[in-house]
Formats: sequence, C-alpha cells, structure tokens
Amino acid sequence: MKRLIYFISPLLVLTGAVFFTTFRPIEQAIYFLILFLLTCLSAMTVVERLVKHHDVIRRLNTIHPLIGIVLGTVILAIIIGSLFWIAPSLTHPGPVGLLEIFLFMYVVILVLGFIVSCFFEGITRQPKDQLIRPVFLFIGTGYLILTVFGILQLYRQTG
Repeated sequence: MKRLIYFISPLLVLTGAVFFTTFRPIEQAIYFLILFLLTCLSAMTVVERLVKHHDVIRRLNTIHPLIGIVLGTVILAIIIGSLFWIAPSLTHPGPVGLLEIFLFMYVVILVLGFIVSCFFEGITRQPKDQLIRPVFLFIGTGYLILTVFGILQLYRQTG
C-alpha cells in the first residue's frame, strides 16, 4: 500500500495537467489537497525507509531542537527564495514545469517535517525518528483544515 501511494503522487501531477485548464478554482483546491496529502504520505514512507536502512536520520537526532528549528527555517527560506528565482520557468504547464513544482513541494514538505519534528522533540523530549508519523499527520491535517476553510470561502464568494 505504501509503495502504491509513493508511485501515485507523481502520476497525479503529470496526468492532472491535462485537465488543469478546465478546473474551476474549487476543483483546483480539491486537486491540490489530494496531491499534497499523497505527497505527504509519500514523504513519510521515504523518511521511514531512511530511518530503517540508513544512519542519516539517526544522526539528525543529535541536533539540538532549537538549532534544528533555526537551521530548518534558514533552509526553508533558501528554498522559497530559489522558488522566486525560478518562478518564470514554473509558469509553463508542461511536464518539466510540473515535475519542478512537485520536487519543490516534496523538498519543502521534508524540510517542514524536519522543523516540526525538532519542535515536537523540544516539547516531548522524544527523538526525531519516533516522531515521523505524528509530524507528517500534523502537516497533512493542518493543510487539510486550511484548504477546507479556503474552499468554504470560495463557495461563499461564488454564492
């Protein structure tokens, strides 16, 4: 099941581009909600595999939570700055532009997961590798709530 979710996310990005021009704003919001949640689940499975098979995540446990939050925020600011730098190439709805958008979304989710896991580690004193599922569920649920409120706002505006 996890492998299926891992492979569905990129396919939704590439196949959804065909129908993207015909979507209304509400349908676009629902489409990106599904895409984000699938990408969040995919990132969670990748991080869980890295914890099991590699020592990289275990080394991240040695970082102090406050340093991790600051480091993650700086990395996130660099990613967002580079997103503004390459924004003109992202406006093309071709497969390359959609793949770039997907990769940026994936990297931002991983960095955001690192920041939130450092925050949760500071609160609960549990290591980061034990907080993988709660962190990604927290990120996905937060985006779900914000998107539902956005969809309700769109319905109110359209009447």
